[in-house]
Amino acid sequence: MTTYVGSRHEGNAIVSVVDAKTKCASMLDAGYRYVNHSPTGFEWGYLGSGPAQLAFAILLDHFGECGPALLWYQDFKEQVIANFLSNSWELTSEEIETALDRIRVLRSRSKAEAAWHSST
Repeated sequence: MTTYVGSRHEGNAIVSVVDAKTKCASMLDAGYRYVNHSPTGFEWGYLGSGPAQLAFAILLDHFGECGPALLWYQDFKEQVIANFLSNSWELTSEEIETALDRIRVLRSRSKAEAAWHSST
């Protein structure tokens, strides 16, 4: 299991990735080669470019590929990253999967409602 750890130091938002097996920590790659919402770095606690970059970076690391991260990061930003309201937080890979399951359900409901409204 992987844990993502965010904290603010001297006004800078820092995010580390901690591998549960090795206990080694590394800085989270922002994924700028795929998406560049926030050249000034990560942020959280609101809906904006810094939280979008963080959501994408976490999902890119979590999935290990760009495609799924691109598919889910905006919803993940809204459902998870925007709700980190303190200066520090932790998020496990298990919690990410739980959040993605919840997002999938919300998307399914939205599609069903849209189909129902278009048929009436």
